[in-house]
Amino acid sequence: MATYPLNRRNFLKTTALGAAYVGLSARSYGQVAGANERMRIGVIGFRSRGAQLIAATKGIKGVEIAGLCDVDSTVLAAGLKAHEGAKGYDDARRMLEDKNLDAIIVATPNHTHVLNGMWALEAGKNLYVEKPLSHNMWEGRQLVAAAAKFPKLIAQAGTQSRSGPGLKAALDYLRSGKLGKIKLARGICYKPRQSIGKAIKQTVPANINYDLWSGPSEVVDSVRSGSNGPVHYDWHWFWNYGGGDVLNQGVHEVDVARWFLGEDSLAPAVATVGARIGLDDAGETPNTVVTVHAYAAAPLIMEVRGLPKNASEMKLQNVEVKQKDGTMKTESRIPWGMETYKGLGIGILIECENGSIHIPDYLSASVRDNDGKVIQRFGKASGTATNLAVAGGEEGHLANWIEAIRNAKPNDLHAPVRECHLSTSLVHASNVAYRVGNEHSQGEIADIIKANSTLAEATARATEHLAKCGFAEAKLRTGALTLDPSTQLFTGALADKANSDLIAKREGRGAFRIRNYVS
Repeated sequence: MATYPLNRRNFLKTTALGAAYVGLSARSYGQVAGANERMRIGVIGFRSRGAQLIAATKGIKGVEIAGLCDVDSTVLAAGLKAHEGAKGYDDARRMLEDKNLDAIIVATPNHTHVLNGMWALEAGKNLYVEKPLSHNMWEGRQLVAAAAKFPKLIAQAGTQSRSGPGLKAALDYLRSGKLGKIKLARGICYKPRQSIGKAIKQTVPANINYDLWSGPSEVVDSVRSGSNGPVHYDWHWFWNYGGGDVLNQGVHEVDVARWFLGEDSLAPAVATVGARIGLDDAGETPNTVVTVHAYAAAPLIMEVRGLPKNASEMKLQNVEVKQKDGTMKTESRIPWGMETYKGLGIGILIECENGSIHIPDYLSASVRDNDGKVIQRFGKASGTATNLAVAGGEEGHLANWIEAIRNAKPNDLHAPVRECHLSTSLVHASNVAYRVGNEHSQGEIADIIKANSTLAEATARATEHLAKCGFAEAKLRTGALTLDPSTQLFTGALADKANSDLIAKREGRGAFRIRNYVS
């Protein structure tokens, strides 16, 4: 139930951005920009992912990058130099006061996705927010509610697989019934992740506004000693900001798996086995994870491995590396070769009665019979600058968003924020189950989970993999939870702990509090 009346007038009285909001033009509040009008976009966070999205807008007609915001003054200066005419800001709230901006792209770290997305909607801007949608389940619900509160605004999430033409064709094939019933949907993320180094307190450089960067998160000393420095990228492996690779990369695979299953809610139960193994570093999140989401029709399984296929792959070896000038040079590197599952290193496998669908990337898929023979392939569609919305990929996904804004048709979106919220929340549920679970030996784990045959099978393969890497004696953590899909809250004996502010909910701090739209 909403925490206050949902009419726009009352909302304006309560929001901190009310004064700025009232001053915005009608066009800024979701008025359709015509097909020949320029779409003026502001980007929040563009050192890495945001820069990729900016590049992807170049093929879309009538799009202008008009505003750039980053808490790193060095990054901001470089961006303004590369995008002549764009206005620069170190604080998103100031950029959102610009009534000439039509839409906002949010590509900040996970822990500020919801805050910046909510600010953008409250300021009357159409929104593209990167995956994962949220840092925790509660704040994800708030952003979905905020998007619903402003129905004239178009809010897309960055799960670009849903714009993949090959995936959509494969989904049509699945729904034709030719493969029979789905037995299970499996996400695979076997992605190399090396140590980020020991915990060593670092000073955040003066060019980074650490208070703004921290946003809703608790402001703590940076203890990262890896090559990414005190704030960049390695935040993924700390609970204060991220959720490990199961959230970082795995949300893509979970999203596609849920899409193909046709599930429109969270699963009523989740069970997880995992650990952070073999790195001995400052990171907190697990690098080995097996999770089963127990949907009634068929389970959704997610497998994450960050270690290579065996111990020898973790040792320095002399390898030939091609240099920029084309010459070869011998360097000492850790090969870090990874295992695959039925040919997939990162991808999705939909197993059915009469065959399977293999999805190795964001654009393509293949259908195979029960003997593994490929019987149909679906690939990337051709696209032009005027037809990117059906071409897939980064450009196509952004073009779909722009097209929906111009046509004022939110139902045309391939990845509305609610869809990304559900998939992101599945991953959050996995992490919550892990965090409230208990540590056991691998033998004890096998006995604890034996009644769950799906989890037991995937875990057995994971422990075989760990043994090859030299970690047969490493302890693992396992946890299982039930939840109510209608409320998206955990139930049962561990409900209080699982739903607590420390794990599944965080309202933020001071000026960076997440607005409470729904209970």
